[in-house]
Amino acid sequence: MNILFFTLKLRIQAAILFGLLTIVGFVDAQPIYLSTGGKCIFSSATAVENISAFSESVSAIINSQTKEVQFKVPMTTFVFKRALMREHFNKKYVESDKFPFATFKGIMNENIDFSKDGVFEVTATGILTIHGIDKKVTEKGTITIKAGKFNISNEFKVSLKDFHITIPRIVIANVSEFINIKLDCAFNPYTKTKP
Repeated sequence: MNILFFTLKLRIQAAILFGLLTIVGFVDAQPIYLSTGGKCIFSSATAVENISAFSESVSAIINSQTKEVQFKVPMTTFVFKRALMREHFNKKYVESDKFPFATFKGIMNENIDFSKDGVFEVTATGILTIHGIDKKVTEKGTITIKAGKFNISNEFKVSLKDFHITIPRIVIANVSEFINIKLDCAFNPYTKTKP
């Protein structure tokens, strides 16, 4: 069972990565950085209940020359404390069968020299898509660069109403109107293997 799940997870990550590379259409000479297995945690806190889930299947790509950034997470990869929560999340709230991914596509606003070590505060402006709804956002993040590799982390909130996610009245007191999201992705330089 664990081997099957691990194999499926690798296939999903490879498909997402290939899709990101195809969509962006980067050329070989451009400095590309990739992240697979990035982490995403979301949480909802109310007086009635605290709900959280995590995914370790975030894929991301950055072109340091054009400053293009893309993040993608399969909705079905979020893990909850209880299986019933996962079922409700996928079937009733985000409708993962219709809208299998959450994505962000945008441009970094700052000029970062990825060849220099350091910690840099950045913003990115682009389109966040959740539940099939596109919303233009500008979000803050932190880039930590060390020895040619780097990490991006950020934290932001999304409104369920903005993305047309409806919570049934019977459990509306259990789920916050605003969901807190944390991302943490480690990037490595992309090198194309020769055929």
